[in-house]
Amino acid sequence: MVSTNDDPTHPRPMPIGAVSMSTTLNVTGHHVEQHLGVVFGLVVRSMGFARSFVGGFSSLRQGEVSQYTEVLEDARRHALDRLLENAYLMGANGVLGVRFDSTEIGNNMSEIVAYGTAVVLSPAVDAPS
Repeated sequence: MVSTNDDPTHPRPMPIGAVSMSTTLNVTGHHVEQHLGVVFGLVVRSMGFARSFVGGFSSLRQGEVSQYTEVLEDARRHALDRLLENAYLMGANGVLGVRFDSTEIGNNMSEIVAYGTAVVLSPAVDAPS
């Protein structure tokens, strides 16, 4: 989402590091000021003919099928990017309880969803300096 104007339907890109995430429900040295709600990032990826063809041959031998691994790693990163972007648009600076879920759609597509709770975090008053 790149924009050169202040149109709210075309928000500016999220600054790097604007939203942090954790698989835990708290962050040491911080407290949750506000819960903003559930946030998610969803991606559906297809293997594509070439990767599917090569991956099919690779699956005949024992071991990792790197073509499938690459597609799923890319989808997972993309889902996390979307999760963070959605949290940022909600006004969050953190996402707690981050989880992944995946589903196979048909023979060559996978759905990956990353989800968690968007929150506003602030440093705890009694946090060590």
